[in-house]
Amino acid sequence: MKVAKTAIVFLNRPEWFARLSRQLVLLPIAILVLTCSANAQATRDLGGPAEESTPAVDEMRARWEIKYAEKERLENLERAREAAQLGSELHTSYARNNAFSPTEKKKLDRLEKVTRKIRSRAGGSDGDVTITDLSNQLEPTLKRLAETANEMKKAVEKTPRQIVSATVIERSNELLEIIRYVRSYLH
Repeated sequence: MKVAKTAIVFLNRPEWFARLSRQLVLLPIAILVLTCSANAQATRDLGGPAEESTPAVDEMRARWEIKYAEKERLENLERAREAAQLGSELHTSYARNNAFSPTEKKKLDRLEKVTRKIRSRAGGSDGDVTITDLSNQLEPTLKRLAETANEMKKAVEKTPRQIVSATVIERSNELLEIIRYVRSYLH
């Protein structure tokens, strides 16, 4: 009877229960951490220098790179066509309505985004383009914007995928400068 009372008193102690519950929680966490570190040490880098390069692998890689470059070129062509269309729509809409609606502002934002993407894909960055002969009126400026977007589209169409075109970068920088000018005119 004396042993049973001691066991009951021992189980009712809060310190013992708290210690046991901590151990039960920490034990699975410790096992998980040790298992993960053991797996990390056991696995090897599959894409590193341990992989042997065979002619078949090299040929597949070259084909993939060509397909990827062609896909990027087609996407860039599509962006250039979209930029030319947006420029033309902006000019036509302003000439017809003699006002710049929120829809045209969204188109101007989209034109800027597309042009930046084209410039980036062509290998360009912000350039020091200063256009001095822009008109003080918005309609001739939008006409120039449409013409420059069309020139950029033609330059992108002429450029092969392997070549970085200074003309594309120049036209995109010029177009971005005109967009900035139009925005300053609207505010």
